[in-house]
Amino acid sequence: MKLVRRFAVLLLALLTVPVAQAAPKEGVVNRIAATVNGRPITSSEVRARLAPYFRELMMLYPRQGPRFNSELVAAKKSVLNDLIERELVLCDFETKGFSIKEDQVEDEINRRILMQYNGKRSDFLDNLRKSGMNYTEYRESVRKEITVSAMRGMRYERGIPPTPDEIAEEYKATSSEYRDIMKDSITYSKIFIPAMDPNDPMMTPEEHYKQAVRVREELESGKISFADAARKYSRDAHAADGGKWPSLRRDELAVEFANVVFAAKPGQLVGPLLDPAGFTIVKVHSKRLAAAPPLSSPEIKQKVDDAVRRKKSEHRYRQWVDRLRDKAVIRTFI
Repeated sequence: MKLVRRFAVLLLALLTVPVAQAAPKEGVVNRIAATVNGRPITSSEVRARLAPYFRELMMLYPRQGPRFNSELVAAKKSVLNDLIERELVLCDFETKGFSIKEDQVEDEINRRILMQYNGKRSDFLDNLRKSGMNYTEYRESVRKEITVSAMRGMRYERGIPPTPDEIAEEYKATSSEYRDIMKDSITYSKIFIPAMDPNDPMMTPEEHYKQAVRVREELESGKISFADAARKYSRDAHAADGGKWPSLRRDELAVEFANVVFAAKPGQLVGPLLDPAGFTIVKVHSKRLAAAPPLSSPEIKQKVDDAVRRKKSEHRYRQWVDRLRDKAVIRTFI
């Protein structure tokens, strides 16, 4: 029964709090995660930033384990470091009277909802609530980040403008970042093994997961074709068709699932992945990615120009932040 309960917790984790431990029923306690020269960074800020990473890791590593823990710890450390760096810069510039327009903050929040939640504002607000942060607090956190970015630009990204060749080279390397990813589509075959099968109620979620692992091993060894395995093991609407699904847009998929399958190469096997109902093995067939906007677009050209300037100034910026860090009083509590 312990295995059943433990796995039930894992299966529900994607729908509950985006942290490694469940929150009390009364609500999430918002403790202090760190201070920078006395300025607090709250645990809810860390959780809100960490939520997208956590959900994807839960899907990739259903049984958690050392790899899950190490990647979660690394992500948490990176998030906290970014928040500390933000406060260091704000401390240095807090007397400069710099202001950010409201529409800039709203645009950035909308961009994050699009990228991290497929544009589903209700999902974003639900995860924000579970992190222990309200919308006003989140908005202020985003405002701080935009302010830091703007301050950095004012201090370090002036100087000699990028050359046309530098801009062209940067665009060539990063053009995919400017695509409307919601227009991406993908075709794949899928084997779905439920965590609890009404046709075999004696099998536990742990046993179903082990079955999914064995199916993956059979596919890799060539003992069975994907289509035959889908017909034999899968329990979804397309099992009889060998698991082949019609072409789907990115915004028709769960965000974490979309991130994983779109990162895979055609022909690659992915999984077993965890979702709230069971375990999924996917074979990607093809991807159709939206075209990148042309460099001739003034908006895109400005973004690429900014990116080149940022890279050129990165060394000086890091030296400055390191000096701020050396002089600051930083305490961490998580």
